[in-house]
Amino acid sequence: MPFEFWSWWIAILTLTSLFGLGWVTYSAYFSPDKRAKADEEGAQSDTVWDQNLREGGRPAPIWWFWLLLSLLIASVVYLMLYPGLGVFQGALNWSTDHRLANRMMAYEMTFGPKRAEVLAMNYTKLQADEDLMKIAERLFGEHCAACHGMDAQGQANRFPSLTDSEWIWGGTIGDIDKTIREGRTANMAGWANSFSEDELSLMTDLVLDMNRGESVEDLPIKPLYDAVCATCHQADGTGNPLLGGPDLTNDIHLYGSDRASIKYTIAVGRNGEMPAFNTLLDDTEIKLLVAWITKNRE
Repeated sequence: MPFEFWSWWIAILTLTSLFGLGWVTYSAYFSPDKRAKADEEGAQSDTVWDQNLREGGRPAPIWWFWLLLSLLIASVVYLMLYPGLGVFQGALNWSTDHRLANRMMAYEMTFGPKRAEVLAMNYTKLQADEDLMKIAERLFGEHCAACHGMDAQGQANRFPSLTDSEWIWGGTIGDIDKTIREGRTANMAGWANSFSEDELSLMTDLVLDMNRGESVEDLPIKPLYDAVCATCHQADGTGNPLLGGPDLTNDIHLYGSDRASIKYTIAVGRNGEMPAFNTLLDDTEIKLLVAWITKNRE
């Protein structure tokens, strides 16, 4: 009922406004008082502006009337053909939904076969098609470059490079496809409330030793590592893509590889987020992106 009330309110207000404008326009030119005043010789108002400009001295030109009348007629015709009076859809039954549906249908008829062809192609063939890779590069620039950079090298110690072989959640075609579709959320917990300051320092040393490929089995902090870190990073530090645990045995650190950055990560944790694009990109666009990314990585 509230919607119906406001629909009628809009319709009545619109029609009243049109009628009022029409009446004002007519009365300004053709009301009996106006004609009588115009017939009176030298009928002018006593009100004077700018020394010699008197009201009524020169009536408004008649072409103003015809202009206003034509605009009123155009408004009435528009309201008869298109929506504008509450829920009345107009004689043409036009709506943005219908227009969008027609555009989508025309788009599908024009590009549907080509998109189906792309979906049926294997990745090797896709990557060999320069035109398709240019389209994929534009898609990357539009949706991904803000975080990962136009060259996909990553940036700001927050967004990973997509050009190397190190992928926290797995670097296979299926893994990358899933990452783009569903997004990822880092789940590195902070241990400042669980570790002492000495333990934080020793754990940082252990990670740095792993980076350098040194054995950490005899380190006194290793049992604590096995208890709280090995689930995500594995006992040997090589990482667990299923849980988003990065490899600690190389020198690739998203948030910085210096001692202070690593210690901060252990103490405070990291919760970076890769948004899901399954509602923004369709299957064809995602496949093109995966092909472009896997083609350009080392």
